[in-house]
Amino acid sequence: MISAGAIVTVIGVPEDLKDDLPGDEMRTKELFLGCVGRKFEVISVTNDSGTHLLELEVGEVFGEPAYMHSIWIEERYVSAVNPPAHED
Repeated sequence: MISAGAIVTVIGVPEDLKDDLPGDEMRTKELFLGCVGRKFEVISVTNDSGTHLLELEVGEVFGEPAYMHSIWIEERYVSAVNPPAHED
């Protein structure tokens, strides 16, 4: 299980993900798709009916500070990034 503070790469998004209603500013699907292939720190982890949801701050996808936009994504759509090996 991935925990808060981990670095992850978004590797996919739910197939049934949709943008919000026309006229709404939030572009949910576009935001999620813009995260694919990018690395983010896990801010928090929640358990929603047995599904672990990871909170990622992703504002830079829209050219804004990271904290301006967050997504909650299932663990199966991310891959943990291994920390770099330490050289002695």
